[in-house]
Amino acid sequence: MKLERWVRAFLSSALAFCVSLGSVGCLITAFDISLASYPTLVLTCLGASVLCGLVLSGKRGGIALLLLAGLLLGYLWRRGEAVQQLGQLLYRISYIYDRAYHWGYLKLADSAWNAGVADLPLAVLGCGIAATVAWEICRGKSGMMAILLAVLPLCACLVVTDTIPDEEYLFLLLLGLIELLLTARVRQHNRMQGCRLLFMTLLPTVAALGLLFWMVPQDGYVSHAEQIRNTLLNYVRKAPDTVTSIAETAVQTAQSQEPESVNLASLGSRFPSSAAVMKVTADTGGTLYLRGRDYDVYNGTGWETTLHRTEQFTAPEQSLGLVTVETVSPFQQIYLPYYPDENLSLVGGRLENTGLYQSYTCTRMGFAQDLPVLLSAAEKIRGPYNEELYLELPEETRERARAILSQLSLSGQTVTDRAQEIAAYVRSSARYDLQAQRMPDGAGDFALWFLEQADRGYCVHFATAAVVLLRAAGIEARYVSGYMVRAGAGETVTVTGENAHAWAEYYEPALGLWLALEATPAVDATVQEQTTPEMTTMPTAQPSSVPPEQTISPKLEQMESAESSSQWMALIWVLPVLVGTAAAIQGQRMLRLERRRRRQKNGPANAQALARWREVVLLAKLLKQPAPENLEALAQKAKFSQHTLTEEELLAFESYLRTARRKLSRQPWYRRLVYQYGYALF
Repeated sequence: MKLERWVRAFLSSALAFCVSLGSVGCLITAFDISLASYPTLVLTCLGASVLCGLVLSGKRGGIALLLLAGLLLGYLWRRGEAVQQLGQLLYRISYIYDRAYHWGYLKLADSAWNAGVADLPLAVLGCGIAATVAWEICRGKSGMMAILLAVLPLCACLVVTDTIPDEEYLFLLLLGLIELLLTARVRQHNRMQGCRLLFMTLLPTVAALGLLFWMVPQDGYVSHAEQIRNTLLNYVRKAPDTVTSIAETAVQTAQSQEPESVNLASLGSRFPSSAAVMKVTADTGGTLYLRGRDYDVYNGTGWETTLHRTEQFTAPEQSLGLVTVETVSPFQQIYLPYYPDENLSLVGGRLENTGLYQSYTCTRMGFAQDLPVLLSAAEKIRGPYNEELYLELPEETRERARAILSQLSLSGQTVTDRAQEIAAYVRSSARYDLQAQRMPDGAGDFALWFLEQADRGYCVHFATAAVVLLRAAGIEARYVSGYMVRAGAGETVTVTGENAHAWAEYYEPALGLWLALEATPAVDATVQEQTTPEMTTMPTAQPSSVPPEQTISPKLEQMESAESSSQWMALIWVLPVLVGTAAAIQGQRMLRLERRRRRQKNGPANAQALARWREVVLLAKLLKQPAPENLEALAQKAKFSQHTLTEEELLAFESYLRTARRKLSRQPWYRRLVYQYGYALF
């Protein structure tokens, strides 16, 4: 017996470590979660797996493990750090979802994500998965609870197309789940035989999985997140109008923002959301760029913005009419058309929506002359804007980018001419495709990898490459994100996630202006045809000495302000829905129980017998055993003969039903829920 216990402890520990590390690793790599110490997390999963395997292989190991887990969770809760890190983790995951689908995110952390780590909640998750796997193996269970818990982090990665876990963690997770499924039936009947089968199938499973990963590499995966999302949306559309209204209200209360950083290393295939973001109406038709935020710091694998960078956003002289923006929820920044008629202050590259406006109108300003005319009429060169900030690049990136530029032989006389030559080169370097490849781990620099190796990309790729080459050429530039929409004069256009766009801005010293540069080939031709010069130039942004709270004072016509109580209003709608749903589930269970009781207690004796027999067949099927032959004979007698069953014969049915229900009530909790609310048996 001692040998059997040690074998169970070893195998359960190994499998628990495999599943826990694989599941947590998928979550970390898919969402690019920051950790204070990765080796510590691995050792925690290993230690928890070994401890659970040793403790649970004993008779009273479950009680000891529960006490230990309670003490550990209490200690972490009192420290407070675990709660803060949990907020960081939830913020990161919900933020990734919001960036893809604009669902809103849980802003549970006060600081930026880049400053936070999530070691403790991930360690708790890994320990919980390890304990569940060890319990299922040592106690001879089916393993379904462990599989469900371990698959949850993986399911979270499948909702968004660019959250792809690393292959090694996916391999470990699939290996553990396959072994749990293969040995489930044998383990339930004989725990030792289940351990032997696990040991025998381990090497063949590793070989089969290795062959599968080799034949179907991760680069060839096809994401079905868009199809899943569309299916869910179709179900929502078919729901009653009241449920749809409540869902829309809940979505509209969620606030959205342009992120403080853009992680280029995690970009892969993108399926834009078709959900509405805002509605835009402009007096002057054409292509509108709605500016959300600009980014000034490039580190090779992402863009960041200097949070306290304060600049003035000024306007040209000619009016182009009004532009009205109505957002579906009060976003945390104002989306500015080019250009508002007020002298606004941008902080951290954006205009903060301090008033939580959901609808606003401003006068759009432009230029009366074409850009070449403006350049030719410029009297003097105004000099650089901020060379240290907008020319900064990693040294290796700068050297390789200059090598690329040396092949172009830029011949333009003005900064704008050279910028257009660079944009033309970037547009011709690859084709536009939302099914873009993710940057390999060893590539190092996103822009250079895209220019030298990739053959397809979308606006983020082209805009990043353009800014890097502009800076390498000595032209001050920055990366901008927002929305691009084409509208006719006076036409109201619905803006969705499909309109999300990124472009470059470069500083033209002859005019003292920031000019927008479109480097994406899919939209360049249309923009050149429809966009007038006033739409493709940005006004001068001068440093401001006025505090941001005093300078952010746009002359906006407020049509609908978002009250601070909007979140409470959402709760007022959501809570009754939750209570009503719970009441409906419980109500249908009680109604079905009452109807079954009436059929079995009222009416002729033979009808009661047949009603009880139907439940006998169902219970026997759930218990995976044949229905009693004597009861089957009584049911045949009640159905086909003229004989009326006696009270004693009816009690035979009732005796079996009581025993069967008692057995079902001792099943695992998740099965009991199915029996109680799915089948309404007790």
